[in-house]
Amino acid sequence: MADVYEFHVAGVIGPVVRAAMPELSADSQGRLSVLTGTAENAEAVEDLLRLISDAGLNTTHILITRESRWQHSTVPADDASAGE
Repeated sequence: MADVYEFHVAGVIGPVVRAAMPELSADSQGRLSVLTGTAENAEAVEDLLRLISDAGLNTTHILITRESRWQHSTVPADDASAGE
């Protein structure tokens, strides 16, 4: 199983940059964007970092997980009813 890499970058990623990196999904909130993708080995991670750098983006940090936290950040049903 490939690890999921979240590349947190400063700024909002526009449609042109998103189109230039089809191997990564992009989500933005405010002035932070997260590019998410998988990599089988260190060389694949270097390739992804090169894509990000070539697009002129500055990576603030990288998170390695088994699945992306960014795209699954919903409130659990038990917590959603706690405020009632």
